[in-house]
Amino acid sequence: MIKFFAAILFSLMVFAVPAVAAEPVNVTEMFSSSSTIDGDSFKYPSGKAEMRLVRVEFQEGATFPLHTHATPLLAYIEKGELTLSKEDGTSQSWEADESFVLGPKTPAHTMGNTGEGTAVMWVTFAASEGMPNLNLVS
Repeated sequence: MIKFFAAILFSLMVFAVPAVAAEPVNVTEMFSSSSTIDGDSFKYPSGKAEMRLVRVEFQEGATFPLHTHATPLLAYIEKGELTLSKEDGTSQSWEADESFVLGPKTPAHTMGNTGEGTAVMWVTFAASEGMPNLNLVS
């Protein structure tokens, strides 16, 4: 009986898996960078590696307080317009389908929704266990 079920399982793997794999798959690289928005290189933190994916929603007019990042991050704007503002008064904005990289050398900054409606940003942090995603600046 076990041999019978094994034969059926094998048949399903041989005939069903190639059918699934035969479906078209399109892979498009959306963004890559080896430097931050300031032109700085970055390195991954020491310790046990941990990748994180965070979705952040900004209501119209909302601004996240002044902060820094101890780890490299890759951000993707799904919807809306977000503006990063530094303490020196400079700023940079991104809209839907744009990406950027920040790192530990990126100066303290705020991030705010400067568009209409809700803005959505996805952020991937290349961190290590126990490392915070950001540090608020008082």
